[in-house]
Amino acid sequence: MKKTIWFIRHAESLSNAGFPTDTPHAIGLSDKGQAQAEALGQQWQTVPDLIVVSRYARTGLTVEPLRRRLPQVPVLTLPLHELTFLAPARYVGTTENLRREPARQYWERCDPDYCDGEGAESFREFCARIDESLAALRQRTEQGILVVCHGYVIKAILWRQMNLEAPVTADYMRAFYDFHLRCVVPNVMVYPFEDAPGAPLSMLTPFEIQVE
Repeated sequence: MKKTIWFIRHAESLSNAGFPTDTPHAIGLSDKGQAQAEALGQQWQTVPDLIVVSRYARTGLTVEPLRRRLPQVPVLTLPLHELTFLAPARYVGTTENLRREPARQYWERCDPDYCDGEGAESFREFCARIDESLAALRQRTEQGILVVCHGYVIKAILWRQMNLEAPVTADYMRAFYDFHLRCVVPNVMVYPFEDAPGAPLSMLTPFEIQVE
């Protein structure tokens, strides 16, 4: 039986809005992000069988208004948090703009096994947990699963569907980064996939939650 998995990027975070932050996991929502979360809660029509979030606070805050409206829907946390390629210590008191140079250096290095420091992960580790989380989602019996996650995560899922079973090499990482630069994933953009047993995921038409 086919099921539907909706991947949604979290609402605008304080980091997305240019505010300084202290940690990658506890970043809250901006005022615009809160309005986007409320719009998601009001506009979502299909009642899912399961809601999935990451361990990063902004995903839970994004889906909170919908959870208030649909308290009967269970919530599961999976390791679908954002790619943490910079050590969390680099976040303390910095903005996204101030982290651009170390981020550039990371992607220029293009080493899938490089780890920036304590609390960071390699690109290979990121790809492995996304593949494992995606497999776990596909094994679930629920027929409608709403997943609130992150920009790099959605791009990694999209890229994987175009490169099924490809090994994670420097070339794969470089090609993914080129794709990342070309692929814009706005906040509260929804990417629906149809999941049929024994077949690759099939993406349906994406759509964006609009703030009225």
